[in-house]
Amino acid sequence: MKAQAPNLTSTTVRITRIRSRNHLGCIAFGHRVDLATGLNDRSYSVVVSVPTAIAEPSKITIGGIFELYGETSTILRVHGAYSVSETQIEVQDIKLVRPSGSQIVQWLADNVKGISEVKATKLWDTLGERLYEALDNRDYEAVQFIIPSEHVRDGLFEKWAEDGDGKTLQFVQERDIPLDLARKAIKFHKKNTIAALTADPYRLLSFEGNWQRVDSIARDKFGVLLDDSRRLAAALEESLYRVAEKGHTCATLNDLQETVSTLVKPHSAPTAALAKALIQGTETGQFVSREASSGELMLHAPGTYIMERQCAEFIRQLLSNPDTQQQLFPADVESLIEAFEREEQLHLGIPAFSLNAAQREAVKNSFDNRFSIITGGAGVGKTTVLKALYRALDTTGRPRFQMALSGRATARMIEATQQPATTIAGFLRNVSDEEMGPAPVIVIDEASMLDLVTFYRLVCKLPADTHLILVGDPYQLPPIGAGLVLHVLCDLPGVPSTQLTEVKRQAKESPIPAASQAIREGQWPTFASNSSNEVVFLPCADNQIIPTVLGLYEQDRRNTQILCATRSCRFAGVETINDVCHVRYAGSGRHLMALNLETGEVESTGFCVGDLLLYTANDWQRNLQNGCLGELTEVFDQVAEVNLGNDEKPDMRIAIGRAVYDG
Repeated sequence: MKAQAPNLTSTTVRITRIRSRNHLGCIAFGHRVDLATGLNDRSYSVVVSVPTAIAEPSKITIGGIFELYGETSTILRVHGAYSVSETQIEVQDIKLVRPSGSQIVQWLADNVKGISEVKATKLWDTLGERLYEALDNRDYEAVQFIIPSEHVRDGLFEKWAEDGDGKTLQFVQERDIPLDLARKAIKFHKKNTIAALTADPYRLLSFEGNWQRVDSIARDKFGVLLDDSRRLAAALEESLYRVAEKGHTCATLNDLQETVSTLVKPHSAPTAALAKALIQGTETGQFVSREASSGELMLHAPGTYIMERQCAEFIRQLLSNPDTQQQLFPADVESLIEAFEREEQLHLGIPAFSLNAAQREAVKNSFDNRFSIITGGAGVGKTTVLKALYRALDTTGRPRFQMALSGRATARMIEATQQPATTIAGFLRNVSDEEMGPAPVIVIDEASMLDLVTFYRLVCKLPADTHLILVGDPYQLPPIGAGLVLHVLCDLPGVPSTQLTEVKRQAKESPIPAASQAIREGQWPTFASNSSNEVVFLPCADNQIIPTVLGLYEQDRRNTQILCATRSCRFAGVETINDVCHVRYAGSGRHLMALNLETGEVESTGFCVGDLLLYTANDWQRNLQNGCLGELTEVFDQVAEVNLGNDEKPDMRIAIGRAVYDG
């Protein structure tokens, strides 16, 4: 990276994109504007860096025109045969010359045929606040210089008369409600936006997950006081949502007190604030309370409480009501298992192949019951049980759907059973009631990752005569979303459940199954200290973790996967490992360049020849699932347009190191 000597300059810039915004300041893209002529010099883009000490980062808004003074430098970024030049201004003084008008500009660009964002911006630059009056009064003369087409002008005024709401757009702009947030609120509340937000500005939390952002708008722009009942109610509701973000579906009063105290700062009496919020919430039905078996009071958000109750009732109905789809000739499951064993003996060339006692019990249990669970760790033969179970279920003639939460797990399911499978999201989205029929068989693999919301969506879709089988390992990582499904059901009396424990995948002399079982049982496994052994623990100082890991990795890079417990730990996180490995093994390779559609510049993707990459989207047309791994082997000289098979931009990241919960 080469830089010219900086110099001081004063210029006027329209902000077009925010690169980053945090407590340190704001970095934004923009282009120079001539206020006298109204011309936007889009050919001359600048990067604007505004420290928090100079201006509050939230005040730097897209579409706003600012007068800047600061040090200017031209930075040349070189990537192989490509170079990208940026003019950067380190701002020392900044003044808002003209508000963004972003709401009205975006509304015009989104809703009026023939008016682009560029034309809408010119209208705002020329007329400013008078634009609302011109639209309300159908003032052709005011807009004809910028919109010479009579047809487009007619369309503009007709659309404004039909859907436009100048008062609402002015209202959200005057209160500095950010464009993205304002658009969501207006789309939902429509003509009632002003009344809804005036009555309770914390309704914005429904469209924005940032408490601090909404609280600031409510207090600064709507005059909400620290002890306002609306603020306290919103803080309590936000606390209940944060409980869900941590994976829980209910909270104790102590849990809520800690969170509410943080949210209502600088309130001088947070305990009294929570008490006031609880009294209000009891009257309005803001939460559901119940007494736990320990005697402690638990609070639920109404939504999660209703979902839990409906899921529990669905399972209770499956367990208590008889199967209405009785077979004319009941199947002999034991004979079907024996037939499956003979087929596998021939297919695998293993005359001694047979199911063990637990596997046979699992097949019978899941065949005989409308709801059942099969659990066990890796390599205990869960897939073999499914194949035998499918052999028996085929005699019922029911449609069968097997699925998993992640694309990678779904791909493994297809490969292992040689039968179609889908992600749960794909099933919910694509399978119709007609395809499913009144009594489908539903098999969910890796059910330990099943959270409450996903299971609730399934329950709402599935018919009353469903035959449901959950397969998974409750000792694996819990779901990312709130609520435990498999983990709770495994421990409930009366739920048909079979646990598989005999490891079949690894050789019996391998110490890996024994170590895995010890960890599952909460015991410290037996570790070797020699790195050539199969189960090893190597103590080392923080600053020696990466050198130790790389030393082991280089013994067999092709057959080694580095797994990390966290993403951001500076000593051993995924990001640190991948940064080091990228520089060490691929940094000197040729860079993969791509066109940035926002800036029009050809920029480095950050990937080089030799990088191992993780695909993090599901693209079924190209048989790529979230979790697929690959290597960047070649970068071509000629520019190519690549069809990735869907409209979504896929995500890839370097994956020499991966988080244990990926894929």
